[in-house]
Amino acid sequence: MFARVLQIIAFFFPSPVNVWLHRLAGAKIDRHVRIYPAVLIFAETIEIGREAQIKSGTMIYVRTFKLGMKSQIGFFTLVKGESDLLVGDACIIGPKCMINCSRPVVLDFYSGVGPGSYLYTHGSGMPVTEGYRATFAPIHIKEKVWVNMHSTIGPGVTIDERSIVMPGTILMESVGPKRLVAGNPARLNNVPVFSLPIHDNSNKELAEKILKEYCTWSNEYKKTSWLYQNSTLTIYDRKRTVLVTVDEPGDIVLMTRKGDANGRMYFNLADLSTDESRDPVKLKFESFMRLYFGLIFL
Repeated sequence: MFARVLQIIAFFFPSPVNVWLHRLAGAKIDRHVRIYPAVLIFAETIEIGREAQIKSGTMIYVRTFKLGMKSQIGFFTLVKGESDLLVGDACIIGPKCMINCSRPVVLDFYSGVGPGSYLYTHGSGMPVTEGYRATFAPIHIKEKVWVNMHSTIGPGVTIDERSIVMPGTILMESVGPKRLVAGNPARLNNVPVFSLPIHDNSNKELAEKILKEYCTWSNEYKKTSWLYQNSTLTIYDRKRTVLVTVDEPGDIVLMTRKGDANGRMYFNLADLSTDESRDPVKLKFESFMRLYFGLIFL
């Protein structure tokens, strides 16, 4: 009862107060987690990984709730059921989603569910005496799957690795790996998705594109006067100058070869790794890459 009271009180406070209250109630919450005000979490077990975010208006009422490192749940999402919501690292659940957890709902590493989508592990509320099915079965969204906006996923559905569910799809059967799924209902519309391998040269081209677009975006929308030339972005942040480079010494380095790291701030495009620094300029740059390029660095 005491834990439930603390969870209710936390609803009225922003981070870090609500995070502290949830910890006091027994939740395991890692560093730099942000829970917006007007978030209600009722669960017997709560585990939230480093730098995860839960945005305002979200209601979670389940047995076990796990949210992985750098994962996010969008505004006004409703999660309810007697079972579990288990979300891996680097996942996204968009705003205004509805997730029924009568049976477990699992999202694996780097998967996402678009805005306004519905995940139901209970298929019908109509009487079985009249021929309706009372279907209860888990949902499993595997690694690097993207379920686009306004889609519906039914009970017992497993979506294998790297598949894409197109907007507005009604999916009531499982999907194999690397498939593109569309339709209402989505039954005979599966076509393979082919992905090209990424090489160091293409990573370098991507890094240069990111820096150029970040410069253009900031100058246009934030009224800055940043400069981009010779694969180097010069950021003027108040009274200091920050150099963002590609594979060359700088204050922040975009690296293109797997396993590379340096002693300062960096992002590695080949293996999506980064350092643990919390410099404000680095965090803003990371947010830009997540929003505009879908890159989540762990």
